[in-house]
Amino acid sequence: MTVTCEIDFDNNPHGTYFGGQVLTGKVTLKLDKMKLVKAITLNISGYAETRWIERVTTNRRRRRRTFYGREDYIASKTFLVGSNLSSQVSIEAGIHTYNFVCLIPSECPSSFEGSHGRVRYMANVTLVRPWKFDQSYTRCFTVLKVMDLNFDSPLLRVPAHSETSKTYCCWPCKSDPLALQLTVPQTGFVPGQNVPLSVLVTNDSHIPVEQLLISFVMLVTYHSKPPSMPNTTSERLVVNTFNGDAVQRNCKKLFSYEIRVPATPPTCFNLCGIIQIAYQVEVEAKVKGCHNNETVTIPVTIGSVPLAQHVPIQPRGLVPQLNVNELAVEKVATAPAPNSSSPWAVDESIPPPNYQEAVHMRNTAATKSDDLDDPEPVPPNTLSLDGGAYKPLYPVFDIPSPSAPPPTDYTQNYMAERAFVNPAMDMDKDKGTWL
Repeated sequence: MTVTCEIDFDNNPHGTYFGGQVLTGKVTLKLDKMKLVKAITLNISGYAETRWIERVTTNRRRRRRTFYGREDYIASKTFLVGSNLSSQVSIEAGIHTYNFVCLIPSECPSSFEGSHGRVRYMANVTLVRPWKFDQSYTRCFTVLKVMDLNFDSPLLRVPAHSETSKTYCCWPCKSDPLALQLTVPQTGFVPGQNVPLSVLVTNDSHIPVEQLLISFVMLVTYHSKPPSMPNTTSERLVVNTFNGDAVQRNCKKLFSYEIRVPATPPTCFNLCGIIQIAYQVEVEAKVKGCHNNETVTIPVTIGSVPLAQHVPIQPRGLVPQLNVNELAVEKVATAPAPNSSSPWAVDESIPPPNYQEAVHMRNTAATKSDDLDDPEPVPPNTLSLDGGAYKPLYPVFDIPSPSAPPPTDYTQNYMAERAFVNPAMDMDKDKGTWL
């Protein structure tokens, strides 16, 4: 007997929703002959789940221990045919269609797939059969938290600066420092935008910088929950990266770079209690020889609705003049309606995004451990509509990116030293600015 089950979402072929929307769809069953069942159920679920294995020492013995946690956000069960009290129901051959409706809570975190956990939403149809194994059909859908950068914090509009320095060797051979300065015009971005970077390298050491490595990094923290022992693990994913230029010893150079934010979930700190997602941009100076590299970083926030406007860039040392009345208005302002299918539509200048898979994400493996404290194994990854492994879809915008600001007060302090540098000695003088 052939049974075909299709789960479709109304006016949403990709199955992508925002928190607060109403999920509507239909289940289509195709039977080539009559079938006996106890019931047909539709379960719409949403949950976060973490799981990883560590080696621990207990009573002087090394063993593997599994840490895990779970949070549930949606748990809807509907009987399409029959009920809990049904003994046997016959379904005639042919095509049967059942409609369903489910409200997605606005506080649901965004879908996510990682190495040690996931946030997943799915619709599951189960044919409960008497005296036989049940038949299940599952389709996942993506839920996105409406994170409007305009209503998050005014500081996301303000330029950010970070600097670090490092000396090599020890006294009496101690070198002058290698200093890195990184400046960004704002710290709030959406997928599809470029993050402009101003990188000032002051290499007063005797060790050349062979290459600058620019990276956009996702930092994921996983937590366990009772009945598992409390524990935490982390994961660092390089979402996007490229190689920059070299800097010779005893010179200074200013570079302007841009790194793209690809399809990726929004920053998440408070919605999910067991998975937190953060982002940062990094510039690493890879030095010659066996010396340690130097890295400068700036945290950034990724949202699902871009900033509508940008504040003027302020020189370093000057506090931006923020209007108290404007801040008060932002505090009482409310984000777009949670049931809106296009939360960015409040600004007509923002074109609708397209949806892309996050190729840098990793599917959690449904592995079963032989430890005694291992609970029920994780359900296997479900399939998407085309039969492939499920990957969430995230909005990617095609909007202008802000311009890179100059580094801190370099025009006053460093341009005065320009006479001591010979730009003709640099073979790549067009790629950066000598100071």
